[in-house]
Amino acid sequence: MAGKALKKRLFAEVEARGGADWLRDYIAEGGTVKTLAEELGCSRTYLSRHLNADEGYAAALLEARAEFAEALADEALEIADSMQEGVTSREGIMIAKERIDVRKWLASVNNSRYQPNKSGTQITLNINQLHLDALKKHRDGGIVIEGTAE
Repeated sequence: MAGKALKKRLFAEVEARGGADWLRDYIAEGGTVKTLAEELGCSRTYLSRHLNADEGYAAALLEARAEFAEALADEALEIADSMQEGVTSREGIMIAKERIDVRKWLASVNNSRYQPNKSGTQITLNINQLHLDALKKHRDGGIVIEGTAE
């Protein structure tokens, strides 16, 4: 089968470059499976499927993505800190914010540690419904509060 020969060739090439340790460093430094697949002459999905099916490579990919997320968080902090040093135009601020947002998103995709906390208390208010309820109470005679004011 041609697929098995290709898989063997890909794994041999990754092993020749340093195996799982090399793969972890490559991804942690910002390399992508897509770029690696292009270098090796196959599709991203094919390479990803076989790397993730192999226990050693799958573990290396998970570790690398966590390390990459750490690097992205550091980059976002550097971008934010550099804003104090001179970029004060509206356009410069918007570009820096977008750069930070992309890094935050990539970090959250690569490591659950950076995902927004969604376990907090959430309250939903429907102002339209509250308004309608108040109108109905007013129509039906309203609320009567008895007592004296001082």
